[in-house]
Amino acid sequence: MELSREQSNYIKGLGILLIMIHNFVDILLKITCNEMFYSQKATDAFLANLFTTDVLWYLLSFAGWIGVPLFFFISGYGLTKKYYNTGTLKNSTYIKNHLVKLWKLMIPIFLLYLCIYHTNIQSAVAHLSFTINILSYGKNSFHMDPGIYWFFGAILQFYLLFLLLRKLNTRWLLVLCVAFLLVQYCIVYFANYHQSNWLRHNFVGWSVPFLLGMIAARSHFNPSKPTTRFLCALSIIAVGACLVIRWLAPFTEVATIVFFVTLSKLTTMKWACFLGIISPSIFALHPLIRMLIYGLCFKPEYVLVLTIVYAIVVIVLSWAHHKALSNPNLLKLNRTN
Repeated sequence: MELSREQSNYIKGLGILLIMIHNFVDILLKITCNEMFYSQKATDAFLANLFTTDVLWYLLSFAGWIGVPLFFFISGYGLTKKYYNTGTLKNSTYIKNHLVKLWKLMIPIFLLYLCIYHTNIQSAVAHLSFTINILSYGKNSFHMDPGIYWFFGAILQFYLLFLLLRKLNTRWLLVLCVAFLLVQYCIVYFANYHQSNWLRHNFVGWSVPFLLGMIAARSHFNPSKPTTRFLCALSIIAVGACLVIRWLAPFTEVATIVFFVTLSKLTTMKWACFLGIISPSIFALHPLIRMLIYGLCFKPEYVLVLTIVYAIVVIVLSWAHHKALSNPNLLKLNRTN
């Protein structure tokens, strides 16, 4: 399957928008979602507000986390497109480049956190050493402060896992994908909250979208326009069903990826592509800006105004942050192979 740069950025742009808004409103409105831990109480609360004036906020808070698997999918897709046909890959250079890319995003942000909020130094060290994902379990959950940057540790795990998987044929990747779907069933049905949270912070919880990205990059499946429209409509129905029906919950990520990929084949919007381009900066900055806005005004009754202000500030500062990181004279550390 071929995704153009514009289509990839479009998928990332919609994904980061969902994540950015979800992470803001779920704490503000105290709405629980079913991210890798199915709760009938949370589902009933969402369904009860489905036909009220608050439906948009409940939808973003309950379902906004589905933006996360899109990034693991695009990572698997991009890595495969870049390295699949590479005869020799120097592992040390590959690892160094990806470490530097992540540290360039993380170090300035954690310095700001330490200066403004006096974030636990243990938490900062654990994040920057990418050990936070392993440490965060049960009573050690305080290590996650400020919370959202577990993603960097998880994506590094996938960068390393790719080195082991890149030479497997597509059939074996499909076998692994099915195996991890079964693991998702075990998580949903048998894991307690702390166990599912730990799995969510590590590669185990997100292997399905990453493997689907690798498979899609090798696939030559390019459906016709009518087929694409049908798959897009069917997948959005499937996403809704997976979010609210327990036995379908493990397929949420699969249905989400099918929907957004087929949507990108039908249309791309420039504003979403722009968000996709600056998505690393948005991800790095939005938790800090969220905390600053919460500090100024933490009132659910102002959710619309606060969300608009938050979104504008995040996008403007992220654009400036992206331009700074794109400066070739800034931190000449990251070199391509």
